[in-house]
Amino acid sequence: MLVHLSRIFVTLMIIMCFVGIVTNFLSLVIYTRKSFRKKSINVLLSALSATDLCVCILAIPVFASTQLAEWIPVPISLTAMIMVYLYPVTIMFQSMSVWLLVSITIDRYLAVCHPFMVNTYCSRNRALLTVGVVVSFSIVYNVVRFWEYRIDFNADPRDLTTMVQPVLRGNPHFMLWYQNVATMSSQFVLPLVVLCVLNLQVARTIIRASEQRRELVASVKREHSTAKMMIMVVIVFLVCYVFSFVLNIAEIIDSTIFNSPFGYFLNDINNVLVVVNSSSAFIFYYTYSTRYRNQARALPGIRWFTSFSKFNMYDTEIGPSRSMTTRYKDCPTPPAQPTLPDYPTL
Repeated sequence: MLVHLSRIFVTLMIIMCFVGIVTNFLSLVIYTRKSFRKKSINVLLSALSATDLCVCILAIPVFASTQLAEWIPVPISLTAMIMVYLYPVTIMFQSMSVWLLVSITIDRYLAVCHPFMVNTYCSRNRALLTVGVVVSFSIVYNVVRFWEYRIDFNADPRDLTTMVQPVLRGNPHFMLWYQNVATMSSQFVLPLVVLCVLNLQVARTIIRASEQRRELVASVKREHSTAKMMIMVVIVFLVCYVFSFVLNIAEIIDSTIFNSPFGYFLNDINNVLVVVNSSSAFIFYYTYSTRYRNQARALPGIRWFTSFSKFNMYDTEIGPSRSMTTRYKDCPTPPAQPTLPDYPTL
């Protein structure tokens, strides 16, 4: 039963990976356009789209390698190399995604709650510096994972458990201080606390301002709309990563939990949630950002799709000044109504 459910979850994860690859690629194309690159939030969103794109690409071989080996003839040695060398890279991109989301939350907190500090702290150069710091930290912190396992090429090539031997994973001090204490603090507890506290402050500010919406200028309304978009992204992140947080606590309590079929099943659920988090941001970008939606509709593939959609009531055009003009679709002009002659009034 659990094996069958695991196959279903792996299949679902692969489908979500392909969806995430497409949507994050579209987001990366849009946020790296010249008209988007001037604002700090768009720089951070483009970096987040790039890291989520890499997570979705790497999740297929890393998280589904054992199941894919049952459907596709793959050498055990290749599966072992994926586990030892690609898994640490995937964790690096996951770490980047977490801390880029924290950086975006701080950016939105300053823009909504402290608008007079935006020009000082929310600049494009600071955003690029933030991306560089996040990428460097994620690489340096997770590079040690390349030594968690080693491949014994002299072992039986038909048995994965004998080929992949634990090195640091077999060290109890490493598991206690790095895997449990440091990783739980830097990848779960601290990001979750920052995301919850700052987004609550942003939500309170938006609610208070909603009573005076008519007095808000257009730029403030855009900042609030972007903040709402990121709150939805953070909610999805919290829902998806709380389960991973619980699994890490369970591993601390019982280190052998993932050596059983039930543990494999829980791990498959966690992998699906990780991919859902990396592939769902497109929905909120498209829903809350007018500029993003207009740019997405202008892309060739989406433009062709929306032109045939019965729900598409308007055609959107991009003028030379980047202002959007909307016109109704061409439809047959109704016949002119006959005019009645003027009669003299009595």
